[in-house]
Amino acid sequence: MEKNRGLAIVTGASQGIGATIAKGLANDGYRVVLIARNRQNLDKVYDEIIESDDNTFEPVVLPLDITDYTKLDNAIRDISQKYGTIDILINSAALFVDGSLNEPVDNFRKIIETNVIAQYAILKTVTEIMRIQRNGYIFNIASRAAKYGFPGGGIYGSTKFAFAGLAESLYRELAPLGIRVTSLCPGWVNTEMAKSAGTPLKDEEMIQPDDLLNTVRYLLNLSENVCIKEIVLEMKKSII
Repeated sequence: MEKNRGLAIVTGASQGIGATIAKGLANDGYRVVLIARNRQNLDKVYDEIIESDDNTFEPVVLPLDITDYTKLDNAIRDISQKYGTIDILINSAALFVDGSLNEPVDNFRKIIETNVIAQYAILKTVTEIMRIQRNGYIFNIASRAAKYGFPGGGIYGSTKFAFAGLAESLYRELAPLGIRVTSLCPGWVNTEMAKSAGTPLKDEEMIQPDDLLNTVRYLLNLSENVCIKEIVLEMKKSII
């Protein structure tokens, strides 16, 4: 018999952290909604979930650009009406741009659009639904760059600082309503994004995507009376 643990929406689900968490939650008995721009990669994640030996529900594939706020809002509301609740949101979609003041203003605006404004739009829609439910769990995949400013990392870091600030306010506002919000702030994670960003570390020296999945699992298994604002995951090599 299938174990129905609820519905989980995952943005950035086509690769990296988002794909790993989506596949893990599906194997744990959640129906997952896969959101990202790349349909081909989403279909690959879909196939991997369907072909898993564990009993899983058929995932929902939504090839959407999260900066198309109207389409995203409508899609999330349709999902909520069809399946009844939204139990989990994994906010994982993001862009990385290197540097601090080296990009034109329009490029800075573009990354803010994805890493901050789109997150605001998703949270606005999902929290409205969760407020009516009076339950739910929101996981914001931020970054260690949301906690520490690094030379040459001002563009990306500033967007993550903003994202973490919004998340902390929601953490305090929504807890009394039965909605938990946790930000996960990892250092370099072994993903294609990290490699394209020029990480100096070997694969085995980085945090693994499964570490993020297992952190989410740990948090979901805590009692509903426990609220954790954030977890910073640092690499052993980065601790001084």
